[in-house]
Amino acid sequence: MNYETNDIYLAGFLQASGLNLDSNYKDGTKTVFCYKPTDKLQHLVESYYNMSAKINPLHYGSALKILKNIVYQKNNNYNYENQFNHQSGKVR
Repeated sequence: MNYETNDIYLAGFLQASGLNLDSNYKDGTKTVFCYKPTDKLQHLVESYYNMSAKINPLHYGSALKILKNIVYQKNNNYNYENQFNHQSGKVR
């Protein structure tokens, strides 16, 4: 079962930390971001909510812009891997 969140700031943190977005779907007016469960994911979510997370602000800002594009898209056919690899400048 995937880890799901509708918190765009958490999703941005996860993206900027190197996790790949698995999928997303609309739940009413909200967009839900889905990630494959891993130990790294669990550690990152805990550090986010414990306010001990550290992240490159440029990667975080870039990830948020990309996620906002996903939120405002009309269809869900989204190429996650290419979008995040090219726009954030990160190598996965």
